[in-house]
Amino acid sequence: MTEGFEDARLGGLPITSINWQREGETVVFRVRGEATPAVFMDGLRALLADPTPCVLWDLRGCRLSGLGRDQLRRLVSRLMRSDLSKRRAGRSAFVCGTDEDRNVMRLLVAYAEASDYGIELAVFGDLERAERWLEDSHPAG
Repeated sequence: MTEGFEDARLGGLPITSINWQREGETVVFRVRGEATPAVFMDGLRALLADPTPCVLWDLRGCRLSGLGRDQLRRLVSRLMRSDLSKRRAGRSAFVCGTDEDRNVMRLLVAYAEASDYGIELAVFGDLERAERWLEDSHPAG
C-alpha cells in the first residue's frame, strides 16, 4: 500500500510530493519536485512510526541542488534531535539522478557521519546498485 502527502509551499518552493511504501524490510520513499528539509523530516517521522532496517530514498524525480550547506547542517542537527531509539541501526540509500544532486547528498552524508548519526548512509546514481547494497545488509535467510 502506498501512502503519501503533499508538502505545502515552503519558502516559495514548488509543491513537493513524497510517497512511501513498505516492501518487506525496506521502506521506499519516492520524492518528486523541490526537496526541502521538511520533506526529509516528514519522511523520517513516517519511518519511525513503523521502522525498517533499510530505507531507499528515490530522489531521481526531485531537485536537491537548492539545498545549501547551512540547510544541510540544520537538517542533520534536526535528525540528530529526533527520537531515533526505534531505529538505532540500519542502512539508508539515496538515489539521485544528477551529479549535482549526488554531491548535495554526499555533503549531507558527510555531515551526518561527522555527527555520529549511527545509520549507514550511501549515495547512488543507479537504483539497482542501491537495492543491492541494501540487500547486502540483510542476513541470508
